[in-house]
Amino acid sequence: MANKPNLSKDGSTIDFKASESMPTTAKKFRQSPEIQGFYSFIYDNGLQREAYEILTRIMQRRKAQRAAEIAAAQAAAQAEARAKAEAKAQAKAEAKAARLAAREAARAAARAAKLKAAEERLKAREAARLEKEKLKAKLAEQRAKEKALALKKKEAMLAKKAALAAKKKAQLEAKKAAQKRKAEALALKKKQAMLAKKAAIEAKKKALAAKKKAQLEAKKAAQKRKAEALALKKKQMALAAAKAKVAAKAKAAAKAKAGAKTKVTGKAKSAMKAKTKKKKSPKKKH
Repeated sequence: MANKPNLSKDGSTIDFKASESMPTTAKKFRQSPEIQGFYSFIYDNGLQREAYEILTRIMQRRKAQRAAEIAAAQAAAQAEARAKAEAKAQAKAEAKAARLAAREAARAAARAAKLKAAEERLKAREAARLEKEKLKAKLAEQRAKEKALALKKKEAMLAKKAALAAKKKAQLEAKKAAQKRKAEALALKKKQAMLAKKAAIEAKKKALAAKKKAQLEAKKAAQKRKAEALALKKKQMALAAAKAKVAAKAKAAAKAKAGAKTKVTGKAKSAMKAKTKKKKSPKKKH
C-alpha cells in the first residue's frame, strides 16, 4: 500500500518520511499522509492496544516532564522572589537603621541647640529684667513729675471749667428763656394757622357739600325729565299703535264692504243676462 509506513531493517522502528509542507490546522494534520499511514499500519496489524499503551506512556512521561519543568520553574521563581524579598528586607533594614541613626543624630543636635538656646534665653531674660527694672524706676520718677504737673494743670483747668460752667449756665438760662418765648410765639402762630386752616377746611367742606347737593339735585331733575320724556314717548307710541290698529280695522272693513258690493253686482248682472236670454229665445209650439 502507498499509505503504509516504512519499517526499519530490523522491524523495531517505523521510518516516517517528513513532508515538505507542515500542516497548519488540526484537520490538515489528521489528513496528512504520515498520520493516515500510521493509522493504517495500526489498524491493519491490530496494534490498537499496544499503540494506546505506548501513546499513554509517552503522554504520561511528557506530563511528568512538563510537571517537573513547571515545578522547577516555580521553585526557581520562588527562590528568586525569596532572594528579592530578602534583598529588599535587608535594604529596608539598612535604610531604617540609617534613618534611625540620622534621627538620633538630629535629636542630639536639636537637644544641644535647645540647651544652648535656653541658656541664651535665660541670659537675655536676665538682661531684659535688669533693663526693665531700670526703665521702671525711670518711668516711676517721670510719672511722679508728670502727676504733679497734671495735678497743677487739673486745678487750673477745674477753676477755668467752673468759671466757664457759670458763664455757660447763665447763657443757657438766657437761651432757654429766649427759646421758651420763641416756642410760645411759634405755638401761638401754629395754633392760629391751625384754626385758620380748620376754618378753610370747614368752608371747603361746606362748599363741596353744597356743590355735591346741587349736582345731585340736577342729576335727579335730569333723571326725572328723562323719565317723563320716556313716559311721553311710550304714550305716543301706544297712541300711534292704537291709531294704526283702528286704521287697519277700517281698511279691512272697507275691503270687506267692497267685496260684498262686487259680489251683489255680479249676481245682478248674471240675472239680467239670464232674463235677456230668456226674452230672446222663441216659444215652443204645442
